[in-house]
Amino acid sequence: MSDDTPPPTSAPTPAGNQNLIIGLVLGAAVLLLFILALNMRDKGIGVTGGAPSEVETLRKELKNRRSFINEERRRMGLPPLGDEVAGQSVEALAARINNDSTDLVTMVRQMQILLAEKEQRLAGADTTFAALTRQNTDLLTQVAQLQGSAQDAESLRIRLAKAQSLYETAQERIADLQEQIAGTPIKSEMDKLRQQLENTLANRDKLQTEVVVLRDESKTLRAENNELRYELQKTRAELSRTRLFVDSADKLPAAAKALFVRLAELETLNGPELAAEYAKIGTQLKARVLDTIDFQSGSSRINLDKAQETRLTVQASGEKSFFLIVGYASKTGDFQTNQKLSAERATTIASVVDFNKKSTQNVQAVFLSQTDRFSPTDVQKNHICEIWEIQE
Repeated sequence: MSDDTPPPTSAPTPAGNQNLIIGLVLGAAVLLLFILALNMRDKGIGVTGGAPSEVETLRKELKNRRSFINEERRRMGLPPLGDEVAGQSVEALAARINNDSTDLVTMVRQMQILLAEKEQRLAGADTTFAALTRQNTDLLTQVAQLQGSAQDAESLRIRLAKAQSLYETAQERIADLQEQIAGTPIKSEMDKLRQQLENTLANRDKLQTEVVVLRDESKTLRAENNELRYELQKTRAELSRTRLFVDSADKLPAAAKALFVRLAELETLNGPELAAEYAKIGTQLKARVLDTIDFQSGSSRINLDKAQETRLTVQASGEKSFFLIVGYASKTGDFQTNQKLSAERATTIASVVDFNKKSTQNVQAVFLSQTDRFSPTDVQKNHICEIWEIQE
């Protein structure tokens, strides 16, 4: 803001307006007294010995006061006081003064309302100014960040120029070496280089043989390691069988038992119908199939890669999930044998889940039945276990 800008004018306060009104009312009262005095003087009521010059003086003063009051009334939007005041009764004059006073009070209230609206607008302007101030601060911060980015860019440009210079120096060195190589070498140096090449080739053949041997040993060790992991997996499942596997749905928690009963009712379904029922289970029982594991005929061994996949799936599940491992068997073969094999499969999966689950989670394994729901024609596809997650 420049120094020669005039200061803002302050709006009149309600107290100032009231004082102005009081002054006008008093002036009007004085004017009426003058008018009454003149009327009484002209009619000879209670006044004696008045000189014409004194009456003229009073009339001039009355005219001046009327002009002053009418000017103030005009500024306030009121009609002027005319000459008809003379000759009116005291009651009429009092009524007129009362009406004028009422009008003045009404105007004061309207001015107070306008003043309140102006103050409200001023408060809104202050809020807008504060918001613009914050935006300005944010813009200044962004400008500072952009300046820092510009400095970083300049630093990178300098580093790039140095790297380009080093690259050009290296290119010149390579050109010099190529010229040296293109020249005729000394025989002794050639013999020395040839010997070094023969030694290097001999070492390479030796190392290659060692690599082949090590690779074979690595395959053997890997196979042995995998076999040990399978045995460990089997041992872990056998040790936890009594804790993880239940032979009756009545031993399951309520939510898991409800899921078991619902699955048992789906024996006659397959394909799209079975998928639709699984979707309903997800909505009604808050349960879903996390994964399915296929098994070879007559085997309860889980592939190690599949075990790793199951570990990652369990670790990504809910904090308080309950896992129900449901084992199935095909309808071929003896029921007792299929039940025993399916229980071993379910327990194996449950032991993998139990080993990788969180402390707030729980797991149980159960055998559902012999089935062909997963494939009526391909027996192998019914040798599976499902990992169901029941969310709390």
